[in-house]
Amino acid sequence: MRTQLNRNARLLLCLSICLGCSVGLWRPVCVFASDESTPIRVDSVQVQRIVDDLKARLEIPYSVTVSIVDSNPLMVSVAPVSGGGFALSFEAGFADRLTEDELTAAIAHELGHVWIFTHFPFLQTEQLANEIAMRVVSRESLVPVYARMFERARVSRDVNEYLGERHSDH
Repeated sequence: MRTQLNRNARLLLCLSICLGCSVGLWRPVCVFASDESTPIRVDSVQVQRIVDDLKARLEIPYSVTVSIVDSNPLMVSVAPVSGGGFALSFEAGFADRLTEDELTAAIAHELGHVWIFTHFPFLQTEQLANEIAMRVVSRESLVPVYARMFERARVSRDVNEYLGERHSDH
């Protein structure tokens, strides 16, 4: 329990720092279409469309504003902003490595955190954010997002710790 609280405290600190450093409101990034390896240009307006679609599907009534930034210690994060709503920040260098499906999965995960934040008394956990995300994206689409994050952070982790054990159809 103490480890989870320390992890959450570090996450909130990183989110606060991240928001203070967010400067780019529109910056094109390159992502790969899920069915081909040809890069397509994606800007914050297109990412905002994905956010708005997933927000509607998750029944989140709060505003979530997208920014693409040069640096985000968490690679992608979301945090409440003063005056209401939330800010979703994507590091361009991370986003440009994601396929369209992975980009959508990462956004769904971050919106899971928004859902948790707005539904008292739930505790912010990666597992619960993923459980919420899996209402609108598949578990399989989240796996490569974690793989890319682990690779970027140079850590070795078991994705099941974050996504839960895969259930068989038996």
